[in-house]
Amino acid sequence: MNLQIAIIISVFGLCVTMPLFVRYFAYANLPFYAKVLGFFLSLIIAILPIFASRNWTNVYGKYFAAIEYTLYFIYILAVILFALTIMRDITWILLNLFKIAPSPFNPTLFTKVNLITVLIALICAGWSLYAGTKVPGVKHLTLTSPKIEQEKTIIVLSDLHISRTVAPSKIKAIVDKANAQKPDLILLAGDIVDDDLDAIKDTTHLLADLKAKAGVYFVSGNHEFYIGYREAMDALAAQGFTSLENTKIKVSPDLTLAGVSDQRTTGRFRLPNKTRDVFHNIPENTYTLLVSHSPTPMDLPYDLQVSGHTHGGQIFPFHFFSWLGNHHLLAGLYPKERIYVSRGAGQWGPQMRFLAPSEITVIHLKSLP
Repeated sequence: MNLQIAIIISVFGLCVTMPLFVRYFAYANLPFYAKVLGFFLSLIIAILPIFASRNWTNVYGKYFAAIEYTLYFIYILAVILFALTIMRDITWILLNLFKIAPSPFNPTLFTKVNLITVLIALICAGWSLYAGTKVPGVKHLTLTSPKIEQEKTIIVLSDLHISRTVAPSKIKAIVDKANAQKPDLILLAGDIVDDDLDAIKDTTHLLADLKAKAGVYFVSGNHEFYIGYREAMDALAAQGFTSLENTKIKVSPDLTLAGVSDQRTTGRFRLPNKTRDVFHNIPENTYTLLVSHSPTPMDLPYDLQVSGHTHGGQIFPFHFFSWLGNHHLLAGLYPKERIYVSRGAGQWGPQMRFLAPSEITVIHLKSLP
């Protein structure tokens, strides 16, 4: 994460930690000095992402990964505590209005409930760290079409976000798990690499072991643009993969792959959008599978769009913002839009996930019975 993004997230952090200060310190039966310490603690927690940004890599040296994990764990613990506290207090106030529960400002009860809430938040944060660092589970999706003549197994890997803080053993395990599905095709749906390419070249090279009968194909995500578009695309091509960027490839008599560059980042970088060019003279009698990193409903002749980008929200309560910012698409299959959104096999920023499990997506394309 670069410094600019870290500052934005820290501003959001203030919107989280200041209400927590009010609820856990200002209203608590604590001495004045403890409330002052609580205020400064809240400020420090809010700006932790700044100190977890990659600008500090040289300062932290070999301890960078451990420090980043620790700082993000504390920050996300605060986010989860904030979400739990909001839900708790709304419920508590409603119950109090109906005379079912005592006042939420009862000092004695207030302190006990706060301690219980903090304990629950710690458990949730611990689970989030486990969910973020473990090898993703396999999610199967079966689709049928009269255009498919022979069943195909297609793996979608998105949002690996390979960086110096992602364990090479995890990437190797993802590769092994994907290969175990014996896929016909593997599609890398963007945000695969997300760091200085020289620093992660050994980890990136582990992807070269991905095996599929008809090959491995990739498109860009927004983070490929952020770290250097041409260099990132070349690094993926160097693993033996085929670029689907703004092109189409007929991989079998009944299946055409189409790919486009990341839809929102293309505009941000003032590059021409070639999406409609890709679909010029697209074969009508084949199943067309579009790979687009950002889920974007399009009035184009494809049968299914596979995307990532949203991470399924990654950490609750960010689900709502992710859904709002991505055409109301968060995760899973959207038949009306003809889009499948993967939660991704990795994560951005904190190596944590809460109520948004990572996935290796396996699509089984079958002919109609």
